[in-house]
Amino acid sequence: MRSPVSGQPRSVGEEQSLTALIVTSGEPAVPFKGSDGKYLISYELRLFNATPLTLAPARLTVSTVGGQSIAKLDRAEVRAALALPGARSGVAELGEAQQATLYVTLRFDDRATIPQRLVHRIAVTAPQLPGGRAVSPPATVKVLTSFKIPRLGPPLQPGRRYVAADSCCSSERHRRALLPIGNRQWLAQRFAVDWEQIDATGRFVKRGGDPRRPGDYAVYGKRVIAAADATVVHVIDGLPAQVPGALPEGLRPSQTDGNSVVARLDDGLYMLYGHLQAGSLKVKAGDHVRRGDLLGLVGNSGNSSAPHLHFHVMDGPSPLTSEGVPYIIDTFATRGRLRSTAVFDEFENTTTPFDILPFAGDAKNSDELPLDLTIVDFG
Repeated sequence: MRSPVSGQPRSVGEEQSLTALIVTSGEPAVPFKGSDGKYLISYELRLFNATPLTLAPARLTVSTVGGQSIAKLDRAEVRAALALPGARSGVAELGEAQQATLYVTLRFDDRATIPQRLVHRIAVTAPQLPGGRAVSPPATVKVLTSFKIPRLGPPLQPGRRYVAADSCCSSERHRRALLPIGNRQWLAQRFAVDWEQIDATGRFVKRGGDPRRPGDYAVYGKRVIAAADATVVHVIDGLPAQVPGALPEGLRPSQTDGNSVVARLDDGLYMLYGHLQAGSLKVKAGDHVRRGDLLGLVGNSGNSSAPHLHFHVMDGPSPLTSEGVPYIIDTFATRGRLRSTAVFDEFENTTTPFDILPFAGDAKNSDELPLDLTIVDFG
């Protein structure tokens, strides 16, 4: 009788080899359409060095079950996508018994070409390995091609030049924010967006304003609205506004989203609205809201260094111990994008205008997720 913990049984005398790198999949991958017009799937792989050696991941190959090549990442690309708790990118080596997370994003021109399963093999190098190289056994990720993506409206009042900061999929702050809670890791912010806004002059902080005063930011005080019909399940209010320019210290985990609202969609998923102004919230647990209803006003409470609305969709009511789910916004217009995260970080808490890269297209978006640093109009 096969042991229930032995895994796939092997035949007596079958040739076997030691596995240097063990690769396992995390949550299933869910396809969605991004504001660049491509269909994306963004997911994680767990890499475990099962040897006393120092292994250097050198190559990732992704294919279909039938062997058709989907994508290849070279050493530099794998290094940029590999993360540890203390380094969200740039991990070049794994030491003895060390585990890391590899963040993978694939793009497809057509949804119909997305396979239902993806097979991964990772090559690693080390001088002590036979031939200096080893390849992991195949690791398969299930793609939920039939999953119904939540189709939402904007989470903010109609307006121009909203910035999808730290959105999917290159952003490290949200996309790689694994939280170890309750004897496992969670990634509720997998597809989160920090919605900020620039004024007509390209500034986050109004011309002549004070970057340390929340009210001088273009997005401060904008109306936060229900992105869909939903039921409010949790509300936090009464937390003070933070001074912009740096993240606060000493917050409890329950305070990180600041004054916030969690609302349950009809399909059982949940929306989180974070960092609202104290005293501005217009709902309480148990309230039923319709799309467009006022929830509160954009503020700078909780773990925040500049006024913004943190918004994401998750599979449970807890903003910490849930898994992030992609969603799409039914209608918006793309105006352009900011040049880079480095530029964003440099000028976010200043009155310096941003250099905006123009958008090449008709600027009309339907049923897409605004990707990182995209500038959009709502309404």
